[in-house]
Amino acid sequence: PPHPYYAYTAVYWENQRAGRIDNTKTGLLLLMIGLLIAWIPFIGAVGGIIALVGALLVILGREAFGQEHARNVILSIIFFFVGIGISIVGALVLFFAAISFTANNPGIIVQPSFVSLGLIIIVGGAITAIAQVLLTYALQKRNGRILLWSGYATSIALNIVNTLIIYPLFVGGRPFFFETGLFFLPAFLGAIPALLYAVAYYLARDRIVRREIPSPMMQQSSVTM
Repeated sequence: PPHPYYAYTAVYWENQRAGRIDNTKTGLLLLMIGLLIAWIPFIGAVGGIIALVGALLVILGREAFGQEHARNVILSIIFFFVGIGISIVGALVLFFAAISFTANNPGIIVQPSFVSLGLIIIVGGAITAIAQVLLTYALQKRNGRILLWSGYATSIALNIVNTLIIYPLFVGGRPFFFETGLFFLPAFLGAIPALLYAVAYYLARDRIVRREIPSPMMQQSSVTM
């Protein structure tokens, strides 16, 4: 019979692996729920928090699915914070530019800077969106990866559209912006990439539920880490 120490070690690592798989399944479910809520006005912040918790669980469970997935998750974290950093800097500068709108001659100050800052925010959003692609990329089949990249392309396109929608607010179009409902349009358009990502995450989770992944080889490699 095997030595009790080795039997205990095998059971311990098997429990660790099972816990990581469960973390990933739960995390993907929370990501799906969070994304489907995040685009809804007024309660979107709740969806964002749920999605963040889900992402953290996926991060905690990454090692059960092999080195490629674990590496992609780490890269996802890096892209997320880099993109957020760029967006925050752009948003802060945009905020101070908006304050200057009340000055005597805002057109010279705000309008040219808004275009540049809009580009910064678009770039930051594009970098952040890569994180959503990489987070489950190694867990996906072809259809799931197509959905991820479709969500990525759609999110970039919507960032550009949203910038064009918000622009009238800085050129004297405040009444038009609020009275026509354009204020809510960016949020509703955000449902498109959110749905694409949510379906992709569902496909990844379904593969785990069906025990297509992790493969026995991945399971063994995760035990030896």
